[in-house]
Amino acid sequence: MDPQQRLLLETAWQALEHAGIDPAPLRRGNGGVYIGASSIDYALELDSLPYEELDGHLASGITMFPLSGRLSYFLGWRGPSMSVDTACSSSLVALHLAVQALRAGESDIALCGGVNALHHPRIPVMFSNAQMLSPDGHCKTFDEAADGYARAEGCGIVVLKRLSDARRDGDRVLALVRGTAVGQDGDSAGLTVPNGPAQEKVIRAALATAHLGPEDISYVEAHGTGTPLGDPIEFGAIGDVFVDSHTKDRPVLVGSVKTNLGHMEPASGIVGVIKTVLQLRSGTVYPHVGLNTPSGRIPWDLYPLRVPTECEPWRAEVKRAVVNSFGFAGTIGAVVLEEAPEPAAQKESGLPYAAPVFTLSAKSAAALREQAARYRRLLDDEPALPTGALAYTSNVARTHHPYRVAAPVAGRAALTKLLDRAAETEHEGPTGIRKTAFMFTGQGSQYAGMGAALYEALPVFRAHVDECDRLFAEPLGRSVRELLLGTADDPEAIDRTEYTQPALFTLEYALAQQWMAWGVRPNVLIGHSIGEVVAAAVAGLFSLPDAVKLVAARARLMQAVRAEGGMAAVAAPADEVTPLLEGRDDLALAAVNAPDQTVVSGATAALDEVTGVLADRGFRVDRLTVSHAFHSPLMAEVYDDFRAALDGITFHEPKISLISNVTGRLARLREIGNADYWVRHIGEPVRFLDGIRAVAKRGRHALVEIGPQAALTALARRGVAAEDHVWLASLRRRDTTTATTLTALADYYAAGLGVSWAGYHDGYATPPRWTCPRTPSSVSATGCPPSPPGAPPAAAAPGTCCSAPRSGSPAECGSSPRSSPPRNSARSPTSPTAAAPPCPPAPTSTCCSPRRTRSRATPAPRSATSRCSPRSSCPPRPPSP
Repeated sequence: MDPQQRLLLETAWQALEHAGIDPAPLRRGNGGVYIGASSIDYALELDSLPYEELDGHLASGITMFPLSGRLSYFLGWRGPSMSVDTACSSSLVALHLAVQALRAGESDIALCGGVNALHHPRIPVMFSNAQMLSPDGHCKTFDEAADGYARAEGCGIVVLKRLSDARRDGDRVLALVRGTAVGQDGDSAGLTVPNGPAQEKVIRAALATAHLGPEDISYVEAHGTGTPLGDPIEFGAIGDVFVDSHTKDRPVLVGSVKTNLGHMEPASGIVGVIKTVLQLRSGTVYPHVGLNTPSGRIPWDLYPLRVPTECEPWRAEVKRAVVNSFGFAGTIGAVVLEEAPEPAAQKESGLPYAAPVFTLSAKSAAALREQAARYRRLLDDEPALPTGALAYTSNVARTHHPYRVAAPVAGRAALTKLLDRAAETEHEGPTGIRKTAFMFTGQGSQYAGMGAALYEALPVFRAHVDECDRLFAEPLGRSVRELLLGTADDPEAIDRTEYTQPALFTLEYALAQQWMAWGVRPNVLIGHSIGEVVAAAVAGLFSLPDAVKLVAARARLMQAVRAEGGMAAVAAPADEVTPLLEGRDDLALAAVNAPDQTVVSGATAALDEVTGVLADRGFRVDRLTVSHAFHSPLMAEVYDDFRAALDGITFHEPKISLISNVTGRLARLREIGNADYWVRHIGEPVRFLDGIRAVAKRGRHALVEIGPQAALTALARRGVAAEDHVWLASLRRRDTTTATTLTALADYYAAGLGVSWAGYHDGYATPPRWTCPRTPSSVSATGCPPSPPGAPPAAAAPGTCCSAPRSGSPAECGSSPRSSPPRNSARSPTSPTAAAPPCPPAPTSTCCSPRRTRSRATPAPRSATSRCSPRSSCPPRPPSP
């Protein structure tokens, strides 16, 4: 595979990360990809391969179209995707096409850039024989010593959006693309000879598209190859555009990034855009290096242009610039850029932020440790970094890879501890579990105030509690919400069956809706007694009003049973208990919860007798604190009344698989979609053990207990191979905060399952996004050359993100990209003097080109002035200023 494809994949990913855009939700959307490229070095390697080694995969590895196509394929984007080859203007022409597509609505987001990888000697030999290359490896643009250009390599990507979309999505806008234009030299003095009037025409066309005039421009990023023929022609074309709008006292500043980096050929245009955006953001014009003796071929006195050789402030009421680029065979591109508008003032929503849950992910254990270490260094470097902003960014602005860590982090100390632990842990990776089951707890787990913390902190939970409270108000004659919050005048009322069941239903129904709002979609539901009613409502067997009607009647009638009775939990298998119940019409096996745990229910005297026998045999017996003998023959007293109360309830096909307590199997509508089933349900045994085993037969699950305690979890773990599943409790009685709930969500995510972090933050104020460390990338088989011992990391050219507007409006620049800088850094020895004002460093070069394989040719020698730091993988790229 052409190493240019790898460079594009890595740099595009870094651009999206720097922009704070998770591409996963954009899959199968209309995202566009526009890539400028022209280097064919990898195709030239075919000469070194015998015919029997010409693998079919080379067809997608040596050609130009996969440069854009593979990136679209990898991201799953279905918008326009094209590789553009107009030689040195390729990436600027690609930007023009991307902007047009955004304006026309063909795409809502686009990746645009260029790439250049040089590793075969044939092309530089040809260019050298054509006297196109500088013998000393410097681009001496506009200088008398200009004698050709220095080839350079690298990759630059920008992320483009319409400004309105970028603002809506909370993206950081780095600059605006106000206008673009493309043209052609036509019949110039030669195929490769630039045409000044044609360049002037294209620049003016770009200004017209931007609805601006020459007087609005204060800087031009010139193509500036450093050739004695091309420089005077381009300088003259630029001068002719601005000759009437500017003066010597108010000149247009002109520079070329090629004096810093060399000429990246098809990627050079996007590099000029990136440099210009960096200047716009810093308010500083960087020096054009290497201008020692201004070229005598340029009529400097005729034009209101000046080439800055030191850093200087960019003085303009509104900073705007033109980037110019032209190609080997005459295609010209021009882009008008404008500084980003001031961010819209954040409206005070009055809402709190969501409790910070920090997530971190990578594609391997080693990468996850490295990522944790990078975030740890970020905390050290940014003492004022808000934990909530970092957690929010890690949640919504990053793709979530298989190796994960996550936890609620109440503050900086908790986050530091989590990162330190993650940086030292040998992570096992995802569990491989893809299914989720909800378990709904039954009666006996309730306590006053069990929903207080969730009600205060979670908007979805609160909304559903309020709705249930409204529906229960009439049949109960009191507020079920007060029982959940612990604010009732008689908090002990929650232990009365007529209120216990509505309270449990309200808590569990609201809690299930909260989990599902977080993107946790259960594949199967199982409940215990009243918990099955909640499960049925969540599954859609009946509507919420019908469920409330059923629960209110169930609770009232079960409380109204006149026969005295009780229940006892026995630490014995059902086979030991069942024979003792034979012939006793007033006693029954109420539940089989685990292999070693059953519940006996019935008349008080009979219950005392049987439990006494079991205790004598050495089995532990615990009498349950209940008012009646539920799930026993004593419930028959209210069967007819309960059946009548259910009249009018409409049953529907469940939308989620549901396990029946009565059968211990998957429930079918014909079994549970009638009043008789729910009447039987209050008197027949709860076959929870059979039910949880039916869940386990469907595969490995993350089992989330939806209830006020972890009572079902303890029982279920004893009935199946516990190590096959992930067990999560939503609440624990001793926890009066949301810590248990949020830890369960974090653990669910860390197990490799999907969470909607946008859903998690929905309903809260939106924290600012933070620039997070980039995700470590793996080194491919055609990775960069190994780094010599002690070699320092090289700096990299930051990226930028611009976007385009709809027709007639200013072009719009959205998120933030990055570039992978070139290997051959053709620098001029000239540098800013000590007296120059402080200036952000201009992009420097980095060796990020894959080494050649299987080639018989000798690699082209690097310039003696080239600064290359070979590494085993592409070096880290710092975020844009």
